[in-house]
Amino acid sequence: MAMSSTSVTTVDPASRSASSWSALLANLKSRGAPDTDIRVIECRQALAYWRIARSVNRESGQLSVPGADRLRSAISEAVAR
Repeated sequence: MAMSSTSVTTVDPASRSASSWSALLANLKSRGAPDTDIRVIECRQALAYWRIARSVNRESGQLSVPGADRLRSAISEAVAR
């Protein structure tokens, strides 16, 4: 899901577990919060962080320096969109 830079939040995604963010998102959506609600955006951004963090942890020790550099660049580009 692409988000504009105006919807970027400053909440630390590691301040809650992935399951906590997921539960909060489910609660907000069950109460009718729209996708544009800042809390929904925060949840989705945090869950994206946790998906990537889990992938990085699984591949720890397997990435080359050039591969890590390409991933850093791809993440920076994704955030800028």
